Amino acid sequence: MINKPLLYIILTLGLLWAKISYAKFASGNFVAELGISLSKVQPKNPYPFFKEFLSNFAIPNSQIFGTMVLYGEALVAISLILGSSLLLFKAKVDRLATLFLIAGLLGGLFLNINFWLGFGWTSPSTDSLNLLMGAIEGLGIFFLVKHLKTA
Repeated sequence: MINKPLLYIILTLGLLWAKISYAKFASGNFVAELGISLSKVQPKNPYPFFKEFLSNFAIPNSQIFGTMVLYGEALVAISLILGSSLLLFKAKVDRLATLFLIAGLLGGLFLNINFWLGFGWTSPSTDSLNLLMGAIEGLGIFFLVKHLKTA
């Protein structure tokens, strides 16, 4: 049986991703301004490998990178909301919904790790929120994969 409280937490996380994604779409300038934001934090980034990634890949390709982040966050939100809702409110647990949810959690974890490496050092709240979201995503992946193996 899938852990229902965990699914409610993942559903809440999906709603948070939806809020984050909506704000970027609504502003209309996230993609255009990403290079500027990354250029401001890159010189002080404490992680040499990520500092190099920012200067050699993300900043020069900020339009493409920003578009991938914009749509990636939206897809994570959709996956977490739909996947957890299907598993919570369907009588029969669907393997496809579980895999869909795991994919969303993996995408969210990837985005959180990258954001944490890029901006986590800028404030305690940015650090803590991304670590918390990443921990929930990691635990969700662990328990859902464990469930798939025993089902």
